[in-house]
Order: sequence, then C-alpha cells, then structure tokens
Amino acid sequence: MRITLIGAGAIGTLWAVKLSQAGHHVHLITRDSAHQRELNLDGASLTLPANQPGLLRYSDLWLVCTKAYDVQAALTPCFTHLEPETMVMLMHNGMGPHQWLIDSLPASQPLLLATTSQGVFRAETGEYQHTGNGPTALGAGNKAGEACQFLADVLDHTLPTATWQTNIIESLWYKLAVNSVINPLTALHGIKNGELLKLDYEPIIDALCQELATVMRAERILASATEVRQRVETVAKATADNYSSMNRDVFYQRSTELEYITGYVLQRAQAHQISTPHHQQLYQAMQQAQRNKESS
Repeated sequence: MRITLIGAGAIGTLWAVKLSQAGHHVHLITRDSAHQRELNLDGASLTLPANQPGLLRYSDLWLVCTKAYDVQAALTPCFTHLEPETMVMLMHNGMGPHQWLIDSLPASQPLLLATTSQGVFRAETGEYQHTGNGPTALGAGNKAGEACQFLADVLDHTLPTATWQTNIIESLWYKLAVNSVINPLTALHGIKNGELLKLDYEPIIDALCQELATVMRAERILASATEVRQRVETVAKATADNYSSMNRDVFYQRSTELEYITGYVLQRAQAHQISTPHHQQLYQAMQQAQRNKESS
C-alpha cells in the first residue's frame, strides 16, 4: 500500500518504520518542509520521503498519528490533496478530533478511528525505543469506513495484534477512561504508572472510575466502575516501569492532551448534566501544575 503517515512522533515513528519494513510505501508529513526524514527506532535508522504533495495525493491511506491538539492544524493544509477514495485513519490519545473530521469530510470519504497500546519511549538522544507490544483496535468512523475492514489485517501483519471493532467508539471510550485516570495522576504526582497501584491512590482512582462509568453509560457504553477499575489496573501493571505521555509532556514543559482526555470527559458529563467533581478537581490541579512548571 501507499501510506502517508501524518505526524512522526513516538507512535508515528513506530508505525512508519514497521509499515515500511512490512513492504509498504511510506511517506511522511512533518512540521518542517524537508523532503525526507531520518527516523531512529531501536538503534536503527530509516530515511523516508516527506512532505511531497504528489505522494500525499496518491496515497491509499492517510494515517494520522499527531497529538490530538495538532490534528486539525496538521490535516487542514492536506485537504487540497485528498482524493475521494483515500482512506483517513485517526490514531491518537483522547477524543474529540474525530467529530471535527466527520463534519469536515464528505460522507463518501472512508474514515477510520483507531487506538493502540503499543509502547514507545523517546530517549534523551531523540531516538525512539519500542518498549512493549499492545493491542490495536480500529473501526469505521463513518458509513464509508465500514468497507475498510481489510486494514485490520494490514496493521496486524505490521504490528500484531490489530483487530477490527464494530463499535470502535466503545474501544475509544475505554482507552479514554484508562488515560483519564493514569495520565493526569502520574503527571500531577511525577510518578511512574506502577506507583498508582499503591493503596495511597485507591480512593481517588475509585472515585474517578465511578464518575467515568456514569458518563460512559450516558454515552450508551455498557460500563461499570469495576470494569473501568480493572482496566486501569491492568494497564498500570503492564506499564509499571513506564512514565505516561502526559507525565513526560509536563516534565519537558510540552503541551499536553489534557483537553482531549479529562477535558473531553468533562465536556460529555456537562452535556448529560452529570456531576464529576473529582475529574474537575484533577483537571484544575493539572492546569495549575502546568502553569507552575512553565513559570519555574
């Protein structure tokens, strides 16, 4: 396949390298205008073409791996090169940009939504390391996307396991729920994911999971606080020695995806007139922590 990967950060680099190794023709869209980009993953380097309108236009698939807050700015300049049959897939933490994209694309444009638990770490040298395998789920973001189930096989062959989900929004919500507990708590307290398994954090995690389950049910997702809690613990154990992406963003004074994680939970809670005081407190504490970090 001819694949343009938009966003060559941690997850983007992983998929770009692995898709290329699987035999696909990979082209990158990056922040700069360079016509090629060297990617470094697990001690090996790979140079791929970048920012070439012809390759963008004739891609079979656009795989968007930017941060959630960059999706609109990254995609908007590309739209003039979007062919009617090109598939567009979003793969990022958080939720929200999918609704903008649904509204922006013609109904006939195949749209896919995806979430992955593949682990990638950025070393201080700028090199990326694939730190752990995790499942990837994808599904249709609109009616036209329902004809693209074969992409699950493409991704599974590249980085197993990848599976097609008939209700991808449910998968995205569960990923959002896990992220809305682990990311802000680990960022706020400056800890690794595994530290959340200590008894000290049990009350706040229970309260957050209770609020999440209530909002998810209002969004027509079958969820219980127990199920959400179990998923949080599973991820915290599996990534115990890792720092969350939000933790690293705060540490390095980068923009975070708070608005698309906790912020999205608060937005949907407000739409359903559901009280979520613990998410609100955590959201405000994170905002203050970011301001303090920026001014230090």
